[in-house]
Amino acid sequence: MISNTEIYQEIPTWDNGVWTTTTFDSREDFTAFVRDLFKEPGQYKFDKTSLEFNKEAIKFKNTGVYCISAFKSKDFIKYWDGEKAKCRKGVIYKSKKGSWYIARDYYMWLNFLPIFNKEIQQFGFADIRDAQYHMALYEMLAELNYKHVAILKKRQIASSYYHMAKLINQQWFESGVTLKVGASLKDYINEKGSWKFLDEYAAFLNEYTAWYRPMNPNKIMMWQQKIEVRKGNRKTEKGLKGTIQGMSFEKDPTNGVGGPVKYFFHEEAGIAPKMDKTYEYMRPAMRSGLTTTGLFIAAGSVGDLSQCNPLKDMIQNPSSKDIYAVETDLIDDKGTTGMSGLFIPEQWSMPPHIDKYGNSNVKEAVKALEKQFEDWKKELAPEDYQLRISQHPRNIKEAFDHRSVSVFPTHLLAAQQQRIDDKIYGYEFIDLYEDEKGVLQAKKSNKQPIKDFPIKKKTENKEGVLVVWERPIDDPGFGAYYASIDPVSEGKTTTSESLCSIYVMKNSVEVTKVTGIEAETYIEPSKIVATWCGRFDDINKTHQRLEHIIEWYNAWTVIENNISLFINYMIHRKKQKYLVPKNQIMFLKDLGANKNVFQEYGWKNTGTLFKAHLLSYTIEYTKEEIDVETKEDGTIVRKTYGIERIPDPMLIKEMREYADGVNVDRLVSFAALVAFMRIQESNRGYRKRTIMDDTAKKLQKSENLYKLKSSPFKHIGNKYNKFKSNSFKRSPFKNIK
Repeated sequence: MISNTEIYQEIPTWDNGVWTTTTFDSREDFTAFVRDLFKEPGQYKFDKTSLEFNKEAIKFKNTGVYCISAFKSKDFIKYWDGEKAKCRKGVIYKSKKGSWYIARDYYMWLNFLPIFNKEIQQFGFADIRDAQYHMALYEMLAELNYKHVAILKKRQIASSYYHMAKLINQQWFESGVTLKVGASLKDYINEKGSWKFLDEYAAFLNEYTAWYRPMNPNKIMMWQQKIEVRKGNRKTEKGLKGTIQGMSFEKDPTNGVGGPVKYFFHEEAGIAPKMDKTYEYMRPAMRSGLTTTGLFIAAGSVGDLSQCNPLKDMIQNPSSKDIYAVETDLIDDKGTTGMSGLFIPEQWSMPPHIDKYGNSNVKEAVKALEKQFEDWKKELAPEDYQLRISQHPRNIKEAFDHRSVSVFPTHLLAAQQQRIDDKIYGYEFIDLYEDEKGVLQAKKSNKQPIKDFPIKKKTENKEGVLVVWERPIDDPGFGAYYASIDPVSEGKTTTSESLCSIYVMKNSVEVTKVTGIEAETYIEPSKIVATWCGRFDDINKTHQRLEHIIEWYNAWTVIENNISLFINYMIHRKKQKYLVPKNQIMFLKDLGANKNVFQEYGWKNTGTLFKAHLLSYTIEYTKEEIDVETKEDGTIVRKTYGIERIPDPMLIKEMREYADGVNVDRLVSFAALVAFMRIQESNRGYRKRTIMDDTAKKLQKSENLYKLKSSPFKHIGNKYNKFKSNSFKRSPFKNIK
């Protein structure tokens, strides 16, 4: 990507007021030098030396010219050759207090490429800002390490201006270079977007510098640096012949990505739902064998959450995407440290918390933001508040947090996610198999569950693993566990995001605890005990896994019958007893739904049925108040909500990100299960269990028990049971063979 002789030899160096040059022995030595300088805004400690960074721009601003020497004079040529060297190699600045490296593109931008300054509302040159300096160093390190660039940024950091300067630098001084700029929408990069910055830069350079560069063609979205000249009677072309091409991906994410590329800049990368495809198609054009020869730059703020997943993936999983990764403690609001692409938060270079040398006062900025966020929370509706935060994020989590008004209680979901993260729910990964006698056995597995949502269509291994929070009790009676399945129709697929999902829940139990002659009755609430989400290349293996799970728990199972393959599989295996008949699914009766479905088992999923009915059961399940802890004076210490019965982080994630059009396999199966269980409990009552201590057991056997004025067991399953056992004339499981 970078010529050895070009980048690290004879780098212009300002050493305490004296100009000299610095040469490094190797590319690796130079890389180490830049890496040692790379810190964070607020830590660079610019001093008065920073006034030298943009000295040429200040001179032009004051005098209207860069060089007063006569055109093409010795001094004129010396000046412009010297500035060209700085624009091509960058500049090292040294003072008694520190050293800094101004990357080549940053130097050229600061001094020779004016922008519209929003702070002063007029055209001028960019001020020194440590956040922009930081961004330039990051991109230089990515290039030196043969990696690509992903930048998640706050707004108003002049990213578009800077990256157009990066392209201009190459176009103006490199021979035969191919440069491209793209975006999901044409208006982001045409004369309404960033291309106008190229026009402004070119016009300024051609008018005020010695670096005149004509373009032919010279049209929006296509430049080539050349001019047609005559030599005798012949026409020929003269110039560096480098090109800058613009392209949009509105219709095709692979539009114009062919051919070798030096730099590709993806504008508005946070509003680019198909950028991952563009990136994968572009990468071969930036490689020669195993060597990276070009640089892919994705930079943007987060737009609509449905459009930012590619950038999110690059930022959060940089190594897997060949993105240059940096360590940061801005993963979330807890100071969690991890590796990511470059994140530029609101508190970096935030006016007015910037000193005269361009250093960020990060602590002051954070305090100011805390106050601002408190005011916004009072003033704005929840959806608007979340959107506002995402555009001014203090950490990566805030940038990507769900910001639409959720049908689920977001505060409860967030709290539950934290409990899961704190590992208060014990779990194990289990493989189920049949031994040589055909008996079902369980063993711990080294496989991992699917943690991507939504899963990528092209993900090869979608098998997942059975996650178990509680193994089945010994000899579970029929009705101790219920299950629900959202099936799939295909085997291997790289064209679908759909997964097979099953949840197993332990039913609520009315527990009577007898201590001596005292009895206490309470409800042990239902809870998720196991889940699997995935699919096999062989559909029969998918069916076998489902069969093993429901057989292990002896679980009565509701299933969507839109896809009948698993139902037919269980009938063929003579195990249809595990499937809930359609006439036993009470929520269908309540709605009068599925009347025209002739399938004997399961329920037919319609969008209306799920969204208008089943979902409401799930929402209520999460919000249900299941326990209240109080002090002696009645003051409430803590409330426990139903959400705490959901230990599955992926189900929580689907709830948080649920919206129309989002594929939520886990949520569909869980919603059907909750609705089924709720109606079963309402119509048939709770299962019962009695726990007695030794004294109670002795009393039960003792003749003295009958001498008591009233039996301590008289009320069990009667007074404290809302639903008496004789309320049904027949067993709910009568039809099950």
